[in-house]
Amino acid sequence: MKILVCMCIVSGVLAAQDSTKTSAPPAAPAAKPVKKAPAATGIPKDAVETTPGFYRWTDKDGKVWTYRRTPFGVTRWPADSINNGQGVGDRQSAGSEQTSAVEQGDSIRFEQSTPFGKRTWVRKKTELNDNEQRIWDLQRKNSTASHAAEKE
Repeated sequence: MKILVCMCIVSGVLAAQDSTKTSAPPAAPAAKPVKKAPAATGIPKDAVETTPGFYRWTDKDGKVWTYRRTPFGVTRWPADSINNGQGVGDRQSAGSEQTSAVEQGDSIRFEQSTPFGKRTWVRKKTELNDNEQRIWDLQRKNSTASHAAEKE
């Protein structure tokens, strides 16, 4: 019986010591100052949209910037820079090689092959942007050249 009482007392003392050890949190290290992220830059109000989603803007020093709105925010880079060996214009011309244009009355139907399948859109002739106009002109030039070659 005495042994049983002693065991209870010892276990009670040990439990009390454990609870005091766990109740006091360890000292936290000193917090380092956190740098604030740079302010999110938006597309300037006087920027000109060159193609859908791309904007061109010249700053007060005369440097030309290209802006693009992405799902992750607005990105900006110098207009004369080259990305992965291709500038924005090069990527658009590469895409125009995979795009066909067919006249449908006063509209033009564009078809472009993409990794996700065929993309098709229709635009009125009076509402073509620069890239679509370039594709349409190239398509007409190629079709007249092929007709001339067939006649010879």
